[in-house]
Amino acid sequence: MSGEIHAGARYYGALTLPLYDAAVLNIAVPFAWGVPLEVGRGMYRRLVGARHLDIGVATGYFLRKAMAERDAGAITLMDLNENATRYAADRLKRFDVTQAVGDALEPFPVEGPFDSIGMFHLLHCMPGTVAEKAVALDHAIAVLAEGGVCFGASVTPAGRRLNPFGRLVLNASNRTGALNNAADDHDALRAEIERRFRDTKIELHGVMTLWEAREPR
Repeated sequence: MSGEIHAGARYYGALTLPLYDAAVLNIAVPFAWGVPLEVGRGMYRRLVGARHLDIGVATGYFLRKAMAERDAGAITLMDLNENATRYAADRLKRFDVTQAVGDALEPFPVEGPFDSIGMFHLLHCMPGTVAEKAVALDHAIAVLAEGGVCFGASVTPAGRRLNPFGRLVLNASNRTGALNNAADDHDALRAEIERRFRDTKIELHGVMTLWEAREPR
């Protein structure tokens, strides 16, 4: 596993995870990246299937919102940082939850097939170019059920105009290693997704690329 990946993963510790929803989701996502939280919540409510894999789980916020009105579900949580999977699993404990520690750039250490795979706020934490990060999509395809959906969101700011707060957050987070995305480009990510899936819906909200993809090529 890359030390650069660990640089992004190390911020999800016992002390920082309780602050994640307030600092990242309620401040950075809407005000730095320009995406209302309801956009992500709506995607999760609509797309999470009966057997779901979530990768890069953080606190499990979007998944918790999606499952709030459901009575059952099989959920696998995968992250480089076991603090994150443990934290999220504890808040989803009324469901059938499996935890896995894994690197998205390597074959996933989980057993599919999964009806849905969520990759929210994952790629922008990973090292390398967009093409190099997109290997995670190949590993997702390997455990995706026929008719299943892979969906996600990643901040792709290259060539986009950020507001002053967005520039501040982008520069600070890339300098510390919390994010590795200053050169990530929306069109490059779109191309990588479309190269792998026949049926795609890819949109740019603010400076964040959101996608849902079905029917691997």
